[in-house]
Amino acid sequence: MLKYIVFLFFCCTVLSLKAQYTLFGRSGSISYDKTMYMKNIVGKKFLAKADDKSKIFFEQVLPKLPENAVLKKILKFNANETLFEPVKDDNLDQMVKQYIMMFALDFEAITLSDMTTRSFQRYNDIVGEKIIVEDTMKRIKWKITDEYREIAGYNCRRANGLTADSIYVIGYYCNEIPISGGPESINGLPGMILGLVVPSQHVSYFATKVELSNDVIMDKKRFEKSKVKRMTRKTMTDQISGVLSQHMNKETVQFIMELGNL
Repeated sequence: MLKYIVFLFFCCTVLSLKAQYTLFGRSGSISYDKTMYMKNIVGKKFLAKADDKSKIFFEQVLPKLPENAVLKKILKFNANETLFEPVKDDNLDQMVKQYIMMFALDFEAITLSDMTTRSFQRYNDIVGEKIIVEDTMKRIKWKITDEYREIAGYNCRRANGLTADSIYVIGYYCNEIPISGGPESINGLPGMILGLVVPSQHVSYFATKVELSNDVIMDKKRFEKSKVKRMTRKTMTDQISGVLSQHMNKETVQFIMELGNL
């Protein structure tokens, strides 16, 4: 009888711990769809700002573009860190991929954020030049609302935010994953951000799948290489802006850098 009671107690304890882990996931991976509204981006950020010479080129490109392009991303996380990186997608149209590269709309960066020290590193491979940006995590002023929506099976609450560089963002977070992280370097809410919309950049991120796991593996080898150039967010922005400004107007360059610095 005593053995039966002990066994029953053991089973109840295991089920209780499993339930707690299910309710409050502190490690795992999240798959995201990053949707870029291509016609809006090129029409409003490139064509509308172009000089007469460049305008002809963008007018020719615009009809060839789809309304939007979806890039696959994944976020791996534990209680202290998040690693956000691209996922290879063979289904992405090659022409669309070339335009994304041509307009510098996605650098396929890998972002490592440390919630304990609030430090952040971003690995970029820009036309063969490898750069690691080292800086502090973005500070965002959030205002939590009473609006909810379901994302990837989780009930998420909306919050409206403003970054230090005055970019308006909309985040949808879930309390069931009590990690203050999200896509790219967006952070600062009481739970994981499963949905992110950046209206001025014509881009959104929405989770499609959440997998909770105790043995999530983060590949951080790229950040350990000693020969890679390291610089702050501002230094990188200044350097790339200087190059792009030779071919694009100031407003378009600013858009590209804001998009790359999310």
